[in-house]
Amino acid sequence: MKLDDLKKDWQETIMTPSTPDDLTEVIAMLEKQTKKIDREVKLRDIFEISIAILLIPIWIYGLLNSAGTMQTIGLSLAILTSLYIPYRIIKAKKVSPAKSTDIKSFLENERNKVSQQKQLLESIASWYLAPITTSIVLITLGSTVDASGIPHLSNYLIKYYGLLIILFVSIYLLNKRAAKKKFGPLLENIEKRLAELKQQ
Repeated sequence: MKLDDLKKDWQETIMTPSTPDDLTEVIAMLEKQTKKIDREVKLRDIFEISIAILLIPIWIYGLLNSAGTMQTIGLSLAILTSLYIPYRIIKAKKVSPAKSTDIKSFLENERNKVSQQKQLLESIASWYLAPITTSIVLITLGSTVDASGIPHLSNYLIKYYGLLIILFVSIYLLNKRAAKKKFGPLLENIEKRLAELKQQ
């Protein structure tokens, strides 16, 4: 997400204490910037949810033509994962409505939104990468099971799993970095603004 400009604006705003006269200006700036973030998060969510839903028919087709128990378990897990990912993404966007329309309530609402998105990225290994990885391994390894029920790990699969690990570790690190570098400073600046309001 393109939050560098937002972080800069936040830092400039936080440097000088606000007076009651410029609170309206601060709110207007915050609303403009948070709307930009909301749009970026919305586009990301639409993409992720669409991919997950579009994969469900493929997993179901595979399940109907499963090569054995291991592959059946993998395909079943893939279907559940494709249902869980949209649920988790939608849940991360749910924030209790503000009790009032003052600046404190606005900032608390934005803090909750940013905090939930940050946590979503930080926990991507558990709700996204681990289930997908497990599904893929079970599906691919399950396709190599012989008549006695024993899977055979070929050189091709070893290389494939190696690339899969590199890909998923990269995705994990990129999401951790985004959580720390983008959402972290933004969350910190919101907290500073809230602390500043308490001192007024």
